[in-house]
Amino acid sequence: RTAGDHGCRMANIHPACKPVSGEFHLLNVQIKEHVAKSFTALLTCNIKVPYMKAVNLEGPPRAGRREAVKDGMELGKKFLAEGEAGARSVCLKLKKTKWTPQQLVNVDEKDLYTNHPLPGFRDSQELFAKEAELFPPGEGWIRHSPTMLVHQHSHVYFVQSGEKAGKYCRQGAGGTGQWVDIEAPHAPQDYDIKVRAASASCVRRGTKFDRAVILNDVTKIARLSLKLALSFVDRPASGFALFQGLRTPEAAQWCAENFHKKLLPRLAEKIHVYKTEELQEILEATLSELDTEVMKSAFPFSGCSALLALLLGNRLVVAGVGDCRVLLLEGEGKASSASRLLDCEGHLEDEEEQLRFWQAGGMVVDGLLHHQQAEKLDDAKRILCAPSVFDVLLAPDDELDVKQVRGAYRKLALKVHPDKQKDKDSVELKAYQYAFARLEESKERLEAMIEEDLEACKQMRRVLHAEVHTRSGAASLLGVDWTPASDSILEEIEKDALKAAKELKKKFSKLQAFVPDFRQAETICDEAVRTMARPCTLESLPRTEALLKEGLQMSRALGVRDMRSPRSVVVMEPKSAAHFVSTSATVRFALLCGPTSALKDEDLIQRAAAHARRPKASALAWNGLAAEAASSAAVCISISPSGKAEAPAKRQKTAQGADTVRGRHILLRHQQVRQADAMLRRDPGRSVQETEELALKTLETLLKTPNQFPKLCRELSDCQTGEHPGQLCGDLGWIAKGQMDAPLDEAIFSLAVNEFSDVISGSRGLHIFQRLA
Repeated sequence: RTAGDHGCRMANIHPACKPVSGEFHLLNVQIKEHVAKSFTALLTCNIKVPYMKAVNLEGPPRAGRREAVKDGMELGKKFLAEGEAGARSVCLKLKKTKWTPQQLVNVDEKDLYTNHPLPGFRDSQELFAKEAELFPPGEGWIRHSPTMLVHQHSHVYFVQSGEKAGKYCRQGAGGTGQWVDIEAPHAPQDYDIKVRAASASCVRRGTKFDRAVILNDVTKIARLSLKLALSFVDRPASGFALFQGLRTPEAAQWCAENFHKKLLPRLAEKIHVYKTEELQEILEATLSELDTEVMKSAFPFSGCSALLALLLGNRLVVAGVGDCRVLLLEGEGKASSASRLLDCEGHLEDEEEQLRFWQAGGMVVDGLLHHQQAEKLDDAKRILCAPSVFDVLLAPDDELDVKQVRGAYRKLALKVHPDKQKDKDSVELKAYQYAFARLEESKERLEAMIEEDLEACKQMRRVLHAEVHTRSGAASLLGVDWTPASDSILEEIEKDALKAAKELKKKFSKLQAFVPDFRQAETICDEAVRTMARPCTLESLPRTEALLKEGLQMSRALGVRDMRSPRSVVVMEPKSAAHFVSTSATVRFALLCGPTSALKDEDLIQRAAAHARRPKASALAWNGLAAEAASSAAVCISISPSGKAEAPAKRQKTAQGADTVRGRHILLRHQQVRQADAMLRRDPGRSVQETEELALKTLETLLKTPNQFPKLCRELSDCQTGEHPGQLCGDLGWIAKGQMDAPLDEAIFSLAVNEFSDVISGSRGLHIFQRLA
């Protein structure tokens, strides 16, 4: 060969590389066995771009073949993801890595990359097109094997090559079964609707008990906050929550901060279309998980009513527990109507609910739900509601023996025997019959228990009478130190409490066949252990345990552990409902909790009839109806067809074009605005609540008398535009899209000419806009 020929052949070879032979852009990983009975992973790949080069990487020597296979899998994955540099860094890390038996369980040499083409280096255009097709839509896919991707949250697999290329499948039970073909993921649909939502709360005295949360885009929240992919849900996709605290606001606060961490991972578990019933189950399961966490927290005696809502496309799904409801409002102005989408149970006035919590040991005192107080009951009711056979016949201080039992029986039998109740009506007479029957049964059981084992009887009686929700009561029952402890030694305290509870259960285990209260006694022992394992301090303990004396406004709620165990005076049973939203009409949903939930439907309709497309004004107006409550809150969701205000073809033509509007505004500044404002006219120092109330009053005045705008603007506006003369008062001139903050921009460009906006919150304060042209 001539020197020229040789130079041409070597022109695309990197000076530091030797000429290579074999196929290019194919990755191979194999296991190399050495004479010294060691194994290494060997990665080889010939590349052309940017220079012809042979890549050869070898992992550290391993005593076992499976360890070397694991090294090879890691090398191959890193090479495909980050190239040679990434694979070389893995080589260095593998020298310090020792694989555990658990990490080697699913290692299979068949999963090593063999003749695996590098992405983007196929020479055939047909293969290029095919490769582009073999990547599934959406986010959240990660590499499972050389030929498969897996959606890490839903555990759906996608086959990239081979006979089933382009197929979706799922593995059988336990991850070891056969592969089952499934349908392709749901293709999300964008619905042509506009969603506006706002919350309002008001504290008139005392502490703020309510919490409201609005997630305008749950897919964005999931991606940024939780690193979750929600690519397969219909849009718009929004979440809403409203919580009303019971006793203290701690449970409501915790739920407001954490509900999305429970809801969104559940929503990400499926990439196929959700049935409406499945979405309802997700919301109910989210409430149950929040309840479990509150019951285990440092504030278990706090509680809340809770309401969750999820809008996916044209479906609104709601679920709640406690004092909450959801109202659907349709129409505008005087034509507005309302229907109840969700109305949760638990009102103390409900007869069926009264019977339920009465049988569970609850009673209403001064309008609040408490544990039953024997001194406030007549003999028949006390017998019927006694929590144990001991309480039917004996006072807490009475001696436990057969003589005392029989004496007590004779006295009570004379009082509650049905033959002695001739002046009672049929309902009362039936109650006395049941009371006498329970009296006789309790006498027989107590005599049998005492005869079987008197000492075991005493132990069970002590357990059933223990106040295990207080730390001192739980410690006294278990015989352990009651002193509050730091987190570092809680585990040791819990072990001691578990051991003591186990010994205590053994002492009365003989009575299992004699007494119906045996399971309740075991539950009380377990509750004592949980009390001892709960973190607390000497400073917080009195305040926490003082809540045990406070009654509740509802008999269904989230939290309030002392009313849930050992007897379920309060229950946590969520209800749910769903509604398909019309894409051709404007509707509103009122999410109400606590005091606002008690408002009449007619009052809610009438008060916000003028605010069909103003959710903030609607929520503020509803809050105003609960004026007697110490704290109240509401959320309004307004859904209307996109672009309903003005169709593009019918927009008023202006000299400035379609992307500009002319408007004026009234600015009301409040204390939470911290930034400097060059256009500020004055700083009145109002609270947010005072400012919102003033904004609503101003807006409703303008809706009735629009010509009052210059006067009100000059009087109230905190912007320098309020000093403009005459009809120019508050005038902002011509405004281009993107000129203002996004919420303000969206608000004014969605208005029809001469229409007033909602109460809009911006970086300068609260605004009321009017579009002039």
